[in-house]
Amino acid sequence: MERKENIIELKNIKKCYDKDVPVIDGFNLEVQKGEFVTFLGPSGCGKTTILRMIGGFEFPTSGRILLSGKDISSLPPNKRPINTVFQKYALFPYLNIYDNIAFGLKIKKLPAKEIRRKVRRVLDIVDLEGFENRKVTTLSGGQQQRVAIARAIVNEPEILLLDEPLGALDYKMRKEMQLELKQMHEELGITFIYVTHDQEEALTMSDKIVVIAHGRIQHAGTPEEIYQKPKNPFVADFIGESNIFNGFMTGERKVTFCDAEFDCVDEYPVGTKVDAVIRPENVILTDVSKGKIRGKVISSVFKGNYYEVTVQSDNYEIVVQSSVPLKREEETGIVFTPSVIHIMPYDMTKNHYSGTFDEEFMIHLADGVLVPDLSRLYPNSVLEDNVLYSKEGRQIKVDGTRIEISFESKDAGLSDDPEEGLVQGKIVSIIYKGDHYSYTVRSENDLDYYVNDEWLWNIGDYVSVVVPEEKIQYRLNGGFV
Repeated sequence: MERKENIIELKNIKKCYDKDVPVIDGFNLEVQKGEFVTFLGPSGCGKTTILRMIGGFEFPTSGRILLSGKDISSLPPNKRPINTVFQKYALFPYLNIYDNIAFGLKIKKLPAKEIRRKVRRVLDIVDLEGFENRKVTTLSGGQQQRVAIARAIVNEPEILLLDEPLGALDYKMRKEMQLELKQMHEELGITFIYVTHDQEEALTMSDKIVVIAHGRIQHAGTPEEIYQKPKNPFVADFIGESNIFNGFMTGERKVTFCDAEFDCVDEYPVGTKVDAVIRPENVILTDVSKGKIRGKVISSVFKGNYYEVTVQSDNYEIVVQSSVPLKREEETGIVFTPSVIHIMPYDMTKNHYSGTFDEEFMIHLADGVLVPDLSRLYPNSVLEDNVLYSKEGRQIKVDGTRIEISFESKDAGLSDDPEEGLVQGKIVSIIYKGDHYSYTVRSENDLDYYVNDEWLWNIGDYVSVVVPEEKIQYRLNGGFV
């Protein structure tokens, strides 16, 4: 298949507002000509900021935005061949539909005959022929959205930006407009860049989905790739429903999780720590005697075209989509076919931080001070009168020495005591992994700490990250101790 040319390229984009803290950082993306690309992510992740930088309403702190190879990073909106459709439409209430759509063309002082031709064409595209003289205030939300889109595309932009344009519509109207937008995109052949937090919207309309969290791309790919082969637990959790479990590879294409071993199709070295993802629709309920996992039903909820069944197996919960209801306390077996188990290697770079020793033998980190066990860092050393000696009696000077610390998420915990723990911050992300919650805690210095905890906290809770000193690894002089 012939590759299309890139119309937009974002190169190492960084955007800061206050205190030089980036809301967008290291953002790199290529958008091909004619693509329907959707920025998908939770509120506050930065997706609208990126859209506004493409449109020229915001400028990057650093990095470049290229349009067909030309740097447009500092160009104002009116100098870019890009139009934007906003969630609130921004229509002129005192003008009729025709004049709303023709407004930009009249500003350009095009001949009246050409304006009429262009307006009639887009009215046909958005299915509003014959509505030219209607006031916009008499239209439904869906019709007003069509007018806003018509006003944008009548200027024949190379790129159309859409910032959550369906957010104000009811469910049925959103569904209809999703299909209409997809059809418009195919008919117009221009590049659409769309922002939403609605996963179904993104999966329905997009050629490419860019999943964003904390100002960074988590995964960019086709809807099928995003859903079936997510790159990390955040993507798996955010897109649709997922069962996510910590596990490890125990053989060639064999993985163990939920205290059972399963065949899979992904290959990683034996012993590799992984996250295993299984969608609820791919879980098979079977007779107890045939189940690799055995458990009891703790809930069965009717969802319209399926029953959402939750099975408890020891400490693990498995969510299943079943065509038939199951009774509470009913025993059942569970199996998975190898192809539905998606394996993601566990990110071993998490919870790695740098610090510096001071003359009082304390480690200064970006978010606080750590008092280490010196006997672990300098075996057989002796501390006398605030002087550290080696076993041979030589003085060990540590003031100014750089040191790295790390710990595993499973060895950390959360506390609501602000005086306790290694660092304090707010919870910004929660992922349920069958028998525990995986949290991301962000400090005031914008560093992230990853913690597993069996108790449920809430997004926005201010917590302490507690790590037993013996669970902390130190990297000193090139080696871990």
